Amino acid sequence: MLKFISYVSFGIAALFGALLLLMLLQNTKKKSLKVRKQIKGRRRFYGIAAGIFLLAGIALLLVSLPTTDLKEFISEDSPVDAYQTQLKRTDAEKSVTALPSELFALGDDYYLRTGKGTVYGYLQKTETVTDDQGNETETTSYKKGLIYRSAELVTGNENLVAVLNKQGELKVSGAFEYLTYEKDDTYFKEEVFADHCTYADGNGNALFYVEDGDLYSVGYNAFGKLGDGTVRNRLAGSMILENVASVSSSETHTLAVDAYGNLYGFGDNSYSEMGNRTTAQSTTPEKLMTGVKQAEAGRYFSIVLTKNGEVYAAGRNDLGQLGTGDDRDYATYMKILDGVTKIAVNKNSCAALTASGTLYVWGDNSSHQLGAGEGSINKPTQLAADVYDVAMGESSMGIIKLNRDVFVTGSARPAANNEYLQPVWQFNATVPDDALYRETVVMPARPE
Repeated sequence: MLKFISYVSFGIAALFGALLLLMLLQNTKKKSLKVRKQIKGRRRFYGIAAGIFLLAGIALLLVSLPTTDLKEFISEDSPVDAYQTQLKRTDAEKSVTALPSELFALGDDYYLRTGKGTVYGYLQKTETVTDDQGNETETTSYKKGLIYRSAELVTGNENLVAVLNKQGELKVSGAFEYLTYEKDDTYFKEEVFADHCTYADGNGNALFYVEDGDLYSVGYNAFGKLGDGTVRNRLAGSMILENVASVSSSETHTLAVDAYGNLYGFGDNSYSEMGNRTTAQSTTPEKLMTGVKQAEAGRYFSIVLTKNGEVYAAGRNDLGQLGTGDDRDYATYMKILDGVTKIAVNKNSCAALTASGTLYVWGDNSSHQLGAGEGSINKPTQLAADVYDVAMGESSMGIIKLNRDVFVTGSARPAANNEYLQPVWQFNATVPDDALYRETVVMPARPE
């Protein structure tokens, strides 16, 4: 908006400049003294007005230029160090804002947002090492990564990072096949992709973003999962739905929840992942359900969380990803859990978190991404009772515990000492009771 106003200011300045030029071209020698004074006054007015609007336009343009929140790609900064620094300045109750508040998974890389809106990246890097004899071996290292300030949300995959900041700017870095930005071994090149955003999802080789309440899509359009009525890939955003609150896309289909709790789906429906009793593909949004809080699209299946805390599942179930206790596919939504505040899904693995910090997991576990032993888990199974947040990676899972320590599983970091949950950041924090949980926990009254 500021950039648009600056262009308007430049236009007005140009108009006054043109009027000033016309006044300057007028021959005043044969004019009366009164007319000469009028022309001189107009010249002065047009000149001052042109200067004011020109300066205003320059100032607004400078203010509207995107600030680079991006630091270097491999950084030594740590959220633990930031918390300890904050703790030295004030008490634990006030320092809680420097602790983790949300975790985001991009592929098997993890990004942590603190209560202050600072995002710290944690990336898995595979490097090829060649010895003196020319033999090549691959080694995996774990490094800190991108750091963003004033961030609300991070989304994407192993090749793309999209960061939504508190000013509503969606900044995109990295690359995917149909939206390419430069990337090298040390840093990302950023581009401001959209303004006035409130939500974004960059999974499945496509990018979805909500701008001024409208849902836009761009990228890979297999099965019509961009929802624009076609199966053509797109390089530019196309508006497909109004009043949208959140969106989740997989490699097969997309789910969107509007501001009123209505659930819409589009894309592939080969396994009835829309939960609408059919297998008909839809290239435009189709209303599926009401009263929805959150919806997550998996690979050929869907998991839905209602406003009253119930979890429903539909679609393919060969790996127990529906959590129904069997391996049957379901063409309609089946209820599998109660009392849930958040769900997390990626590929064929799922997790659900209750208000009191209980974490349930189910689905594919081939990489130990569910924090358990061998084999798939076909019904919600309690993994931990002290969890603040959860994010599901491509073949891994990340959690923030109630004490705000961060752990990952699966491909994000191999198991050690027979433990599948491995620490990434440990704060040794004392968290006040009123800040322990994601949502207020109402305990039942004890009988007299």
